[in-house]
This record gives sequence, C-alpha cells and structure tokens, in this order.
Amino acid sequence: MAGELDAAAGPLLQQSLLDALRRAGRLLTIELSGVTFFGSAGVTALVWVSQHPEAAGKHVRVVATSRIVTGPLELTGLLERLDVEGMPEGSARPGSTPPG
Repeated sequence: MAGELDAAAGPLLQQSLLDALRRAGRLLTIELSGVTFFGSAGVTALVWVSQHPEAAGKHVRVVATSRIVTGPLELTGLLERLDVEGMPEGSARPGSTPPG
C-alpha cells in the first residue's frame, strides 16, 4: 500500500484488506513501506483485519519501514499484538527498552 491511509481511505482500505485476506493462504502480508500518512483509519483497519473471523487460522504480517507507520502502532500498543517486520532504526520493539 502506498499514499495516505486516513479517514477517507478507511472503508476502501478495509474492503481491500478483506479481499486480500480471502485470497491469502495461511499468511497475509500487508506491505506499508510506501505509506506517507498513517492515521487512526489505518490503525483501525489493521486491528479489524487481524481480528476478522476470516483471519482464523491465518497469520497477518505487517511490513513497516517508516516511523510514519510504526509510531502510531507503538503508541497504540499494536507493536506487541501484531507481527511487524522491517522496523526502522530507533523504533521500540516489543520487550525492548526505548532508546534514550
């Protein structure tokens, strides 16, 4: 995914993720490296798809290489609940001590 994941993109984003979830085998990878804005709609969509009944028995992985995405995930506690890969330097990983 690329561009801004804001409130305007929310419903389309959820539908796109559900479609991808239905096509996925045991693993759904959500690539967010091209995201330039990650608002509450993006956070909500990730939680929604990971808890969707069709996600049962599947693994949802998020690739996030920018603090634009990992910052909100960290603030909401989702770094500990989601499988997030590609985290940028300086991001707090679950179970680690934040820099500083």
